[in-house]
Amino acid sequence: MLSQLQGRPGLVVAVSQYEHRLCDTVEQFKAIVQLVDGTRLHISEVWVGGELRKNAYFQVAPDGQIIRGWDNAPHHPEIDTYPHHLHMSKGIHPSAVRALVDVLDILAEL
Repeated sequence: MLSQLQGRPGLVVAVSQYEHRLCDTVEQFKAIVQLVDGTRLHISEVWVGGELRKNAYFQVAPDGQIIRGWDNAPHHPEIDTYPHHLHMSKGIHPSAVRALVDVLDILAEL
């Protein structure tokens, strides 16, 4: 995760918080990243046996309001890309995001 973030100097200003936990074959990563536009990206990933099982990536404004967020929590079965979906102020939408690199690509294009 850190190498992906550090490889985006035009997008990522700093990694302000970073946690990595490992227990047997389960790894958990959490980070808060400062972006060049003044927003933050909150990152949470759970890997089991080298496979990404759970993810959540939320872009947050300086005032704490969520701008957009992608995750794969199984709570929107009505979405075509279930369990993957995008949270926006105007509702829940399908999402092609499957990993951090996808989010970084989207944010770099904004």
